[in-house]
Amino acid sequence: MNPKDTADLVTLDSLLPRMRCPRSFQSLVRCGEVLESRDGRHRYRIDRGVADLRVAPQRMSLDLPWTEVWDELDAMRLDPPQRLEAPDLPYHLDAHLASIPGPEGRGRWILEVGCGERRCEAYFSKRGFHYVGTDVDVRGAGPHVLADAHNLPFADGSFELYTSMAVYEHLASPLLAANEARRVLVKGGTFFGTSAFVYGFHDRASFHHMTHAGLLWTFRTAGFRVARIWPDWYYTQSIPDMGFPGREGVPWRVTAKAVLSVLEWSYTRTSALARRLGGKRPLDLAARRVAKAGSLSFEATVE
Repeated sequence: MNPKDTADLVTLDSLLPRMRCPRSFQSLVRCGEVLESRDGRHRYRIDRGVADLRVAPQRMSLDLPWTEVWDELDAMRLDPPQRLEAPDLPYHLDAHLASIPGPEGRGRWILEVGCGERRCEAYFSKRGFHYVGTDVDVRGAGPHVLADAHNLPFADGSFELYTSMAVYEHLASPLLAANEARRVLVKGGTFFGTSAFVYGFHDRASFHHMTHAGLLWTFRTAGFRVARIWPDWYYTQSIPDMGFPGREGVPWRVTAKAVLSVLEWSYTRTSALARRLGGKRPLDLAARRVAKAGSLSFEATVE
């Protein structure tokens, strides 16, 4: 990153006015290498510039309306947004997702939950976004703040954008986390990201692999309007990657992808022909792709 691109990078001190104590929900003040709640009862260590505010909710507390999504599910848009091509797209942020926040930040604040090595920071910061990353551990550059997605240490309405890519399957309660996402977003704020579906248990824990129906219900219940959900990784690729991982699995992985791709192609063409000859509705390829996706992408806004 060029020096001019680092001028507006978020620091812990510049982020502090948007933060709150995850226990008392009071504002925080910095005292050297410690953050304290306003009343001084709760203290959080700062290690190499990263504040540790990992506090899981002590109790599950959800008072949300029950949501029926059947009509919305039938009308759901399953196509991706237009692509925003860029040579510096980071890992997990593809051209479709990048089009949602757009090419210019205009000073908007974006929170990435599960930021990992903070690979998205350079991309967003050089375009005029104020980028903040959180995670539960430190890898590489690490997050700005260590935090639990179910209990974020940020004030209500602190961000215009919230993203989480390949993370929600690892959360114990996606609904509770989505409710937190709605809380920290401004009205009309946007939540975009990805979540695994047809893929195996991976990393340290995979709690919830959700269908498009599961994602729709979760976000609608939490108070979002879902604009679209689309497949970004088909089962013909995700199943071989799951079944034959690592360098030693390459021959089997390549073979399985080729075989599954041929079988999928022949099945869909044969099925389409059989339906046409039988006078039935054409095979809905978009619905098939989303129903058998290795991973799903989504875009939702706060109502």
